Amino acid sequence: MSFDNPQFLWALALLVPGCILFLRRRLARLAQYKTLTSSEGYFRLRGISIKSAVLFLLCFISLIVALAQPRWGQRLVSEYYSGLDLVLAFDVSRSMDLKDGNDGQSRLEVAKQVALNLVEARPDFRYAVTLGKGKAVLAIPLTDDKESIVNLIMSLSSAAISSAGTNLQELLELASQAFPEESPGKKRIILFSDGEDTKGSLSDVERVLQAKGIGVIAVGVGSLQGLPVPQADGTALLRRPNGTAVISQLREPVLQELAALSGGLYWNASRDASMDALLNYLDALANGRAPLEYRREIPSQQVWFVLAAFLFFAAARLLEEGLWKKR
Repeated sequence: MSFDNPQFLWALALLVPGCILFLRRRLARLAQYKTLTSSEGYFRLRGISIKSAVLFLLCFISLIVALAQPRWGQRLVSEYYSGLDLVLAFDVSRSMDLKDGNDGQSRLEVAKQVALNLVEARPDFRYAVTLGKGKAVLAIPLTDDKESIVNLIMSLSSAAISSAGTNLQELLELASQAFPEESPGKKRIILFSDGEDTKGSLSDVERVLQAKGIGVIAVGVGSLQGLPVPQADGTALLRRPNGTAVISQLREPVLQELAALSGGLYWNASRDASMDALLNYLDALANGRAPLEYRREIPSQQVWFVLAAFLFFAAARLLEEGLWKKR
Protein backbone atom coordinates (compact mmCIF):
# COMPACT_ATOMS: atom_id res chain seq x y z
CA MET A 1 0.00 0.00 0.00
CA SER A 2 1.20 3.51 -0.80
CA PHE A 3 -0.23 6.97 -0.07
CA ASP A 4 -0.32 10.10 -2.23
CA ASN A 5 -0.56 12.38 0.85
CA PRO A 6 1.00 10.42 3.74
CA GLN A 7 1.36 13.57 5.86
CA PHE A 8 -2.34 13.32 6.78
CA LEU A 9 -1.65 10.07 8.63
CA TRP A 10 -0.02 12.05 11.44
CA ALA A 11 -3.52 13.13 12.43
CA LEU A 12 -4.18 9.55 13.59
CA ALA A 13 -1.98 10.23 16.62
CA LEU A 14 -4.50 12.83 17.84
CA LEU A 15 -7.52 10.57 17.56
CA VAL A 16 -6.90 8.23 20.48
CA PRO A 17 -6.56 10.90 23.22
CA GLY A 18 -9.42 12.83 21.60
CA CYS A 19 -11.66 9.77 21.65
CA ILE A 20 -10.76 9.00 25.28
CA LEU A 21 -11.65 12.56 26.31
CA PHE A 22 -14.92 12.38 24.36
CA LEU A 23 -15.85 9.05 25.96
CA ARG A 24 -15.06 10.27 29.48
CA ARG A 25 -17.31 13.29 29.02
CA ARG A 26 -20.06 11.12 27.59
CA LEU A 27 -19.90 8.69 30.52
CA ALA A 28 -19.85 11.57 33.01
CA ARG A 29 -23.05 12.94 31.47
CA LEU A 30 -24.59 9.49 31.39
CA ALA A 31 -23.82 9.03 35.10
CA GLN A 32 -26.30 11.84 35.84
CA TYR A 33 -29.09 9.52 34.66
CA LYS A 34 -27.98 6.63 36.86
CA THR A 35 -30.58 7.46 39.52
CA LEU A 36 -33.35 7.63 36.92
CA THR A 37 -32.97 4.06 35.65
CA SER A 38 -32.17 0.62 36.91
CA SER A 39 -28.62 -0.67 37.29
CA GLU A 40 -29.15 -3.05 34.40
CA GLY A 41 -30.51 -0.25 32.20
CA TYR A 42 -27.61 2.02 33.14
CA PHE A 43 -24.97 -0.51 32.13
CA ARG A 44 -26.82 -1.20 28.91
CA LEU A 45 -26.79 2.51 28.09
CA ARG A 46 -23.13 2.69 29.10
CA GLY A 47 -22.26 -0.13 26.68
CA ILE A 48 -24.15 1.57 23.87
CA SER A 49 -22.28 4.81 24.57
CA ILE A 50 -18.89 3.05 24.39
CA LYS A 51 -19.82 1.34 21.13
CA SER A 52 -20.95 4.67 19.69
CA ALA A 53 -17.63 6.29 20.63
CA VAL A 54 -15.70 3.43 18.97
CA LEU A 55 -17.76 3.81 15.81
CA PHE A 56 -17.06 7.56 15.72
CA LEU A 57 -13.35 6.78 16.17
CA LEU A 58 -13.43 4.35 13.23
CA CYS A 59 -15.28 6.97 11.19
CA PHE A 60 -12.54 9.57 11.77
CA ILE A 61 -9.79 7.00 11.11
CA SER A 62 -11.40 6.14 7.78
CA LEU A 63 -11.68 9.82 6.83
CA ILE A 64 -8.03 10.48 7.65
CA VAL A 65 -6.87 7.45 5.65
CA ALA A 66 -9.09 8.64 2.77
CA LEU A 67 -7.43 12.07 2.87
CA ALA A 68 -4.04 10.34 2.61
CA GLN A 69 -5.30 8.80 -0.68
CA PRO A 70 -4.23 5.13 -0.35
CA ARG A 71 -3.32 3.06 -3.39
CA TRP A 72 -2.81 -0.66 -3.87
CA GLY A 73 -3.23 -3.34 -6.51
CA GLN A 74 -2.98 -2.90 -10.27
CA ARG A 75 -5.37 -2.39 -13.14
CA LEU A 76 -5.20 -1.77 -16.88
CA VAL A 77 -6.45 1.68 -17.85
CA SER A 78 -7.32 2.75 -21.40
CA GLU A 79 -6.35 6.29 -22.31
CA TYR A 80 -6.43 8.63 -25.27
CA TYR A 81 -3.34 10.77 -25.62
CA SER A 82 -2.41 13.82 -27.65
CA GLY A 83 1.03 15.38 -27.85
CA LEU A 84 4.27 14.24 -26.24
CA ASP A 85 6.32 15.61 -23.35
CA LEU A 86 9.86 14.30 -22.84
CA VAL A 87 12.23 14.64 -19.91
CA LEU A 88 15.86 14.00 -20.90
CA ALA A 89 17.46 12.45 -17.83
CA PHE A 90 21.26 12.33 -18.03
CA ASP A 91 23.43 10.17 -15.81
CA VAL A 92 26.56 12.35 -15.38
CA SER A 93 28.48 10.08 -13.01
CA ARG A 94 32.23 9.50 -13.54
CA SER A 95 31.64 6.17 -15.26
CA MET A 96 29.99 8.11 -18.11
CA ASP A 97 33.43 9.55 -18.96
CA LEU A 98 34.77 6.13 -19.95
CA LYS A 99 35.52 5.99 -23.68
CA ASP A 100 33.93 2.75 -24.81
CA GLY A 101 31.21 4.34 -26.93
CA ASN A 102 31.04 4.78 -30.69
CA ASP A 103 34.35 5.70 -32.39
CA GLY A 104 36.14 6.05 -29.07
CA GLN A 105 33.69 8.61 -27.72
CA SER A 106 32.87 8.71 -24.02
CA ARG A 107 29.53 7.36 -22.89
CA LEU A 108 28.36 10.88 -22.07
CA GLU A 109 29.41 12.14 -25.51
CA VAL A 110 27.33 9.40 -27.15
CA ALA A 111 24.35 10.32 -24.96
CA LYS A 112 24.72 14.02 -25.78
CA GLN A 113 24.86 13.33 -29.51
CA VAL A 114 21.73 11.18 -29.39
CA ALA A 115 19.88 13.88 -27.43
CA LEU A 116 20.98 16.64 -29.83
CA ASN A 117 19.92 14.57 -32.85
CA LEU A 118 16.56 13.93 -31.20
CA VAL A 119 15.84 17.59 -30.47
CA GLU A 120 16.87 18.50 -34.02
CA ALA A 121 14.76 15.74 -35.59
CA ARG A 122 11.67 16.37 -33.43
CA PRO A 123 11.59 20.07 -32.50
CA ASP A 124 7.80 20.06 -31.93
CA PHE A 125 8.04 18.01 -28.75
CA ARG A 126 8.34 19.71 -25.37
CA TYR A 127 11.52 18.89 -23.45
CA ALA A 128 12.91 19.15 -19.94
CA VAL A 129 16.38 18.19 -18.68
CA THR A 130 17.39 16.56 -15.40
CA LEU A 131 20.90 15.60 -14.35
CA GLY A 132 21.85 12.88 -11.90
CA LYS A 133 24.91 11.73 -10.06
CA GLY A 134 24.86 11.12 -6.31
CA LYS A 135 22.17 13.81 -6.33
CA ALA A 136 19.67 14.86 -8.99
CA VAL A 137 18.81 18.36 -10.20
CA LEU A 138 16.19 19.76 -12.54
CA ALA A 139 18.32 21.72 -15.00
CA ILE A 140 15.52 22.97 -17.28
CA PRO A 141 11.77 22.62 -16.61
CA LEU A 142 9.45 21.49 -19.40
CA THR A 143 9.70 24.09 -22.16
CA ASP A 144 9.28 24.84 -25.87
CA ASP A 145 12.58 26.74 -25.89
CA LYS A 146 14.77 24.33 -27.89
CA GLU A 147 17.77 26.67 -27.91
CA SER A 148 18.17 26.49 -24.14
CA ILE A 149 17.85 22.69 -24.28
CA VAL A 150 20.52 22.41 -26.98
CA ASN A 151 22.92 24.79 -25.22
CA LEU A 152 22.66 22.87 -21.96
CA ILE A 153 23.18 19.48 -23.62
CA MET A 154 26.27 20.72 -25.45
CA SER A 155 27.80 21.96 -22.18
CA LEU A 156 27.17 18.79 -20.17
CA SER A 157 30.04 17.11 -18.34
CA SER A 158 30.53 14.83 -15.36
CA ALA A 159 31.56 17.95 -13.41
CA ALA A 160 28.01 19.35 -13.68
CA ILE A 161 27.25 17.86 -10.24
CA SER A 162 29.91 17.55 -7.55
CA SER A 163 28.42 14.71 -5.50
CA ALA A 164 29.85 11.21 -5.83
CA GLY A 165 28.23 7.92 -6.76
CA THR A 166 25.23 7.14 -8.96
CA ASN A 167 21.59 7.35 -7.88
CA LEU A 168 19.30 6.55 -10.80
CA GLN A 169 16.31 6.26 -8.45
CA GLU A 170 16.54 9.90 -7.41
CA LEU A 171 17.18 10.97 -11.02
CA LEU A 172 14.04 9.21 -12.27
CA GLU A 173 11.89 10.38 -9.36
CA LEU A 174 12.90 13.99 -10.02
CA ALA A 175 12.30 13.52 -13.75
CA SER A 176 8.78 12.21 -13.04
CA GLN A 177 8.03 15.40 -11.10
CA ALA A 178 8.95 17.60 -14.10
CA PHE A 179 5.64 16.81 -15.85
CA PRO A 180 2.71 19.14 -15.10
CA GLU A 181 -0.20 17.12 -13.71
CA GLU A 182 -2.64 18.88 -16.05
CA SER A 183 -0.62 17.98 -19.17
CA PRO A 184 -2.87 16.05 -21.63
CA GLY A 185 0.06 14.62 -23.60
CA LYS A 186 1.91 11.39 -23.13
CA LYS A 187 4.80 11.51 -20.74
CA ARG A 188 8.09 9.76 -21.29
CA ILE A 189 11.46 9.93 -19.57
CA ILE A 190 14.48 9.29 -21.79
CA LEU A 191 17.21 8.00 -19.50
CA PHE A 192 20.78 8.18 -20.81
CA SER A 193 22.90 5.90 -18.65
CA ASP A 194 25.21 2.90 -18.45
CA GLY A 195 22.80 1.40 -15.90
CA GLU A 196 25.19 1.40 -12.96
CA ASP A 197 23.48 2.46 -9.74
CA THR A 198 25.47 2.62 -6.50
CA LYS A 199 22.97 4.36 -4.23
CA GLY A 200 19.38 4.02 -5.43
CA SER A 201 16.86 1.24 -5.97
CA LEU A 202 15.19 1.06 -9.36
CA SER A 203 12.59 -1.39 -8.05
CA ASP A 204 11.25 1.38 -5.77
CA VAL A 205 10.90 3.96 -8.53
CA GLU A 206 9.08 1.56 -10.87
CA ARG A 207 5.94 1.74 -8.69
CA VAL A 208 6.04 5.56 -8.80
CA LEU A 209 6.32 5.59 -12.59
CA GLN A 210 3.55 3.02 -13.03
CA ALA A 211 1.21 4.98 -10.76
CA LYS A 212 1.78 8.15 -12.79
CA GLY A 213 1.59 6.42 -16.19
CA ILE A 214 5.11 7.51 -17.15
CA GLY A 215 7.13 5.24 -19.42
CA VAL A 216 10.93 5.15 -19.52
CA ILE A 217 12.93 5.05 -22.73
CA ALA A 218 16.27 3.69 -21.55
CA VAL A 219 19.18 4.61 -23.83
CA GLY A 220 22.11 2.40 -22.89
CA VAL A 221 25.64 3.65 -23.52
CA GLY A 222 28.94 1.84 -23.04
CA SER A 223 30.22 -1.65 -23.76
CA LEU A 224 29.29 -4.96 -22.17
CA GLN A 225 33.00 -5.67 -21.60
CA GLY A 226 33.53 -2.40 -19.72
CA LEU A 227 36.61 -0.44 -18.74
CA PRO A 228 38.45 0.20 -15.46
CA VAL A 229 37.35 3.33 -13.62
CA PRO A 230 40.00 5.97 -12.82
CA GLN A 231 40.04 7.77 -9.50
CA ALA A 232 38.74 11.32 -9.29
CA ASP A 233 42.20 12.86 -9.84
CA GLY A 234 42.85 10.57 -12.82
CA THR A 235 46.28 9.47 -11.56
CA ALA A 236 45.36 5.86 -10.74
CA LEU A 237 42.59 3.31 -11.12
CA LEU A 238 39.79 2.89 -8.63
CA ARG A 239 40.32 -0.42 -6.83
CA ARG A 240 38.32 -2.72 -4.59
CA PRO A 241 39.50 -3.67 -1.09
CA ASN A 242 41.09 -6.83 -2.53
CA GLY A 243 43.19 -4.76 -4.94
CA THR A 244 41.34 -5.57 -8.19
CA ALA A 245 40.39 -2.70 -10.46
CA VAL A 246 36.75 -1.58 -10.52
CA ILE A 247 35.30 -2.35 -13.94
CA SER A 248 32.37 -0.29 -15.19
CA GLN A 249 30.24 -1.83 -17.92
CA LEU A 250 26.87 -1.32 -19.54
CA ARG A 251 24.27 -2.93 -17.26
CA GLU A 252 21.95 -3.78 -20.11
CA PRO A 253 19.54 -6.14 -18.22
CA VAL A 254 18.86 -3.42 -15.63
CA LEU A 255 17.88 -0.88 -18.27
CA GLN A 256 15.89 -3.43 -20.27
CA GLU A 257 13.85 -4.40 -17.21
CA LEU A 258 13.22 -0.77 -16.29
CA ALA A 259 11.93 0.00 -19.79
CA ALA A 260 9.78 -3.15 -19.92
CA LEU A 261 8.13 -2.64 -16.52
CA SER A 262 7.31 1.01 -17.22
CA GLY A 263 5.89 0.30 -20.68
CA GLY A 264 8.75 2.06 -22.45
CA LEU A 265 11.58 1.15 -24.82
CA TYR A 266 15.22 0.10 -24.53
CA TRP A 267 17.85 1.11 -27.11
CA ASN A 268 21.59 0.40 -27.04
CA ALA A 269 23.01 3.59 -28.55
CA SER A 270 26.59 2.30 -28.44
CA ARG A 271 25.75 -0.77 -30.52
CA ASP A 272 23.08 0.56 -32.88
CA ALA A 273 23.84 3.88 -34.52
CA SER A 274 20.42 4.18 -36.18
CA MET A 275 17.81 6.21 -34.33
CA ASP A 276 14.95 4.95 -36.47
CA ALA A 277 13.48 2.66 -33.81
CA LEU A 278 13.49 5.46 -31.23
CA LEU A 279 12.01 8.08 -33.59
CA ASN A 280 9.32 5.68 -34.85
CA TYR A 281 8.35 4.86 -31.26
CA LEU A 282 8.08 8.55 -30.34
CA ASP A 283 6.14 9.38 -33.51
CA ALA A 284 3.64 6.62 -32.78
CA LEU A 285 3.07 8.14 -29.36
CA ALA A 286 2.77 11.71 -30.59
CA ASN A 287 0.81 11.60 -33.83
CA GLY A 288 -2.12 9.45 -32.75
CA ARG A 289 -1.48 6.45 -34.98
CA ALA A 290 -2.40 4.29 -32.00
CA PRO A 291 -4.21 6.72 -29.73
CA LEU A 292 -6.00 4.16 -27.59
CA GLU A 293 -3.57 2.39 -25.28
CA TYR A 294 -3.56 0.50 -22.05
CA ARG A 295 -1.25 1.22 -19.16
CA ARG A 296 -0.84 -0.30 -15.74
CA GLU A 297 -2.03 1.89 -12.91
CA ILE A 298 -2.02 1.52 -9.14
CA PRO A 299 -5.62 2.58 -8.45
CA SER A 300 -6.72 4.87 -5.68
CA GLN A 301 -8.76 3.12 -2.97
CA GLN A 302 -9.94 6.36 -1.37
CA VAL A 303 -13.62 5.70 -2.11
CA TRP A 304 -13.69 2.59 0.11
CA PHE A 305 -12.52 4.55 3.14
CA VAL A 306 -15.02 7.33 2.45
CA LEU A 307 -17.76 4.69 2.24
CA ALA A 308 -16.53 3.04 5.45
CA ALA A 309 -16.55 6.43 7.21
CA PHE A 310 -20.16 7.00 6.13
CA LEU A 311 -21.23 3.56 7.36
CA PHE A 312 -19.47 3.98 10.71
CA PHE A 313 -21.05 7.41 11.14
CA ALA A 314 -24.51 6.09 10.25
CA ALA A 315 -24.16 3.18 12.69
CA ALA A 316 -22.98 5.54 15.43
CA ARG A 317 -25.93 7.87 14.85
CA LEU A 318 -28.37 4.95 15.04
CA LEU A 319 -26.87 3.93 18.37
CA GLU A 320 -27.02 7.55 19.54
CA GLU A 321 -30.71 7.77 18.73
CA GLY A 322 -31.32 4.52 20.57
CA LEU A 323 -29.32 5.82 23.50
CA TRP A 324 -31.42 8.97 23.85
CA LYS A 325 -34.69 7.05 23.43
CA LYS A 326 -33.71 4.65 26.19
CA ARG A 327 -33.05 7.55 28.51
